[in-house]
Amino acid sequence: MQIDCHENEVPAFAAAEIDRLYGHLYCSPRYFEAASAMAAASCYVASSDGHAIAVLPYRRTRDEVTVVSEYLTLDAAEIERFCRHMFSRYPGVKRVTFPKLHANVDTLALPRHAMVCSEDMVVPLPPSVKDYENAVGKNMRRNIKRYSSALSKAFPSYRYELYLERDISEQDVRDIIALSCMRMKSKNIVPRFDDTEIDWIAAFAKTSGIVGLARIDGKVCAGAIGFRIGDSYFMHVIAHHPQYNDYSLGILCYYHTICEGIARGGKRFHLLQGRYGYKYRLLAERRDILHLDVYRSRVAALASLAHIARKEAKGRIWLAKQWLLHDLEHKEGRGYRLLARAVDFLRRAKRSKGATD
Repeated sequence: MQIDCHENEVPAFAAAEIDRLYGHLYCSPRYFEAASAMAAASCYVASSDGHAIAVLPYRRTRDEVTVVSEYLTLDAAEIERFCRHMFSRYPGVKRVTFPKLHANVDTLALPRHAMVCSEDMVVPLPPSVKDYENAVGKNMRRNIKRYSSALSKAFPSYRYELYLERDISEQDVRDIIALSCMRMKSKNIVPRFDDTEIDWIAAFAKTSGIVGLARIDGKVCAGAIGFRIGDSYFMHVIAHHPQYNDYSLGILCYYHTICEGIARGGKRFHLLQGRYGYKYRLLAERRDILHLDVYRSRVAALASLAHIARKEAKGRIWLAKQWLLHDLEHKEGRGYRLLARAVDFLRRAKRSKGATD
């Protein structure tokens, strides 16, 4: 095993290796936020027989090393090797942090604190579209057909089209993003998109994009924007005009785009964050994402009890929120039903306030 650390730089070869090893949009150097985080970072490279088996960009402060790549999947042995190397290389470092990581950390020998902080909803893609159609079940197939028929009957000009990479129109991309911003504002949510991200989406779609578009009377009324990294697809933006809320255009966009990913030989379709019921109906499986802190020693962990307590509290509050918003509705019992109705009422009230502001 050979380990090299490139101080204050991420070497040019690292980008392709990170995509090959981890295959996730959020840790890809081609993702605009990851690229920004990697600027002036250092880089750990572990190789075996001349082939990289781990490439981890990181930043170091006086007593902490933070891995800047997020949503990557690592096994416990690689986490342990990286942390021990950091502790050996930097004697002043007491803690190594992985902000967002998919891993089983039960076998780590070093002291650690881990909390679930997000999720990645992933659809494992079968070999053929027919296999997927069979897997989603009779109800989903019937609903997809019913939604499509209702749209075509109510709006004879309705069309759903898919575009790849160079065939993607920048204006179509911007129209979908505009619909997403409209929906977020209607729910009293501040749109997440700024000019930097919008420009990146439009440019990256031209090289690695998959875009599904629903048009009525020639105008974009719904759409989905995804990207391909290796053999995985990632849904990044999905939206529809509120005028068509009764026609389940969001589900149609998801379904058709997933089917196109299968037809293109994809192995996984990441629907990313959000434990929504419709994602499970599309056969997504939940991968828990951890915030992981690994400590040099038990003494270092004990000296960080206040830090650990803050992380624990933040993590438990987040988990409670997810339970209330997504898991509660599936619980049986009168008490659960009453609580679910109260949560739904508060959610609708918040959205109604956003629509009138």
